[in-house]
Amino acid sequence: MSSLEDRLRDLSGQLGTQQAGYDFQTWYYDMLDFFEVPTRRPYVIEGRQIDGSVTVQGTTYLNELKFTTDQAGAPDVDVFYRKVQDKADNTMGIMVSISGYSSAAIDAASGARTPLLLLDHSHLYLLLTWGMTFIELVDRVRRHASQTSRAYLAVRDFNG
Repeated sequence: MSSLEDRLRDLSGQLGTQQAGYDFQTWYYDMLDFFEVPTRRPYVIEGRQIDGSVTVQGTTYLNELKFTTDQAGAPDVDVFYRKVQDKADNTMGIMVSISGYSSAAIDAASGARTPLLLLDHSHLYLLLTWGMTFIELVDRVRRHASQTSRAYLAVRDFNG
């Protein structure tokens, strides 16, 4: 686990570069492999880039990974939402934005029957410090989305 933490720390010095974005994808799937989560690495289908997928308790989640200096905005969420909506009924989406989300992005991802879950750097560091497993993290954020229609749950609010 410390190797994953060291690699992420090293990557943070290159935040916002195209190469760091690709390296972050590799890091992310190595982290999921560590947690033994079934994955499919990035692929292209019908000309659309998909940053891969994970399967958690029978649900497939498409992934959207953002390793940028800016927070993800509403347009980023809208594009990802359309990718998720084009798939089978049991498909949801996990967006990971290392720099977090604008309030407009959180609002765009939230709503009745939202298929999106939003994670940021604090969620990843929770995993790296053995706070919980990836599956437990997804279950916690998904339960919050089911109960509140909000796609984002800050780590500081996990006890509430």
